[in-house]
Parts: sequence; structure tokens; C-alpha cells
Amino acid sequence: MNKLHIGSLIKAEMKRQDMSASELAKLLNVHRQTVYDMLKRTNIDVERLKDVSEVLHKDFLQVISQTQTTTSPDWCEVIVTENKIVIAKK
Repeated sequence: MNKLHIGSLIKAEMKRQDMSASELAKLLNVHRQTVYDMLKRTNIDVERLKDVSEVLHKDFLQVISQTQTTTSPDWCEVIVTENKIVIAKK
């Protein structure tokens, strides 16, 4: 199973908004390195994702949900365990 990176979704939205990792870190009240680490991850803490969604004004949980209901052959599976979200291609 190939995993999609939740960090890629966040990074794409940051790019769309022309927001740097430093800016996002400041808004989330975390270190810049924390943002860089988050952008590399295939999973993310649910609370962190909610915070990122609020700061970027984009509901990533909804994006993931919509992706899961897509019927295209590349849709991904979303697994929520222990306050983590893992997005994996089927």
C-alpha cells in the first residue's frame, strides 16, 4: 500500500497561500522545525490537523473525507488510529 503524505496536502495549501514554514510555525505556536517535520509525515495527530486547518482556513478533514468517497481508481484510504490520521493509496 503506497502512502500519500498528509504533509503534501498541507504544503500545497501553504504554497497556494504563499505562506512560509516560519509563518505557519508562528501561527501554530510551534518551532519552525516542527512544521518541516510535519510536512514530511504520512500521518498527523488529529488535534494538530485541526489546528492547521484553522490556521490555513482549509478543512483538511473534509478534503480527506471527500477523497475517500471518490470512485477513481487512485482514491485513498483514510485510517484514524490513536489520534493519528494515515492516508494510504489502495
